[in-house]
Amino acid sequence: MQLVGSVGDDREGDEVIIRLGRARVGHAALLRDPAGRTPVTGLEREPVPRLDAQDVELGLRYLSEVRVLVLAEPLDGEAQAVALEGARYHGAEIIALVTSGSVPDPDLADAGTVLEAPPEDLEAFVQVVARYAAGMEAGKSAAEAFREATDAVGWERADA
Repeated sequence: MQLVGSVGDDREGDEVIIRLGRARVGHAALLRDPAGRTPVTGLEREPVPRLDAQDVELGLRYLSEVRVLVLAEPLDGEAQAVALEGARYHGAEIIALVTSGSVPDPDLADAGTVLEAPPEDLEAFVQVVARYAAGMEAGKSAAEAFREATDAVGWERADA
């Protein structure tokens, strides 16, 4: 598993990199942004590192194979287009995470799975996303991987 992203060039960014290494997540395409601060709680008001289209393109070029691409934060339109094109090139599945109450971009919905982060129980949500991505990376269908991921954390299916 590889990560394309950015963190601040700060103590918190160092901690993120250490934890990624311990979890055996490759991070050769992780940008250190000296102008941003690595968010700790998601509530920071200071500039946080962001990826632009060129960063996304460069990061995806570092990776020889991409099976699942998780868009963990919203990207601007150009960066999102580059990410979706990169996923198409690699034949990768897309998982896009959106904030609670937001309206997902139709291009994301057409490209793959869009998951809305719940206002509570974010830890379980992160586990579901990680297990879902790992299941698809292992070759399972999206439906099978999602069912197994939700079952593993004890979530129940809500029938429409």
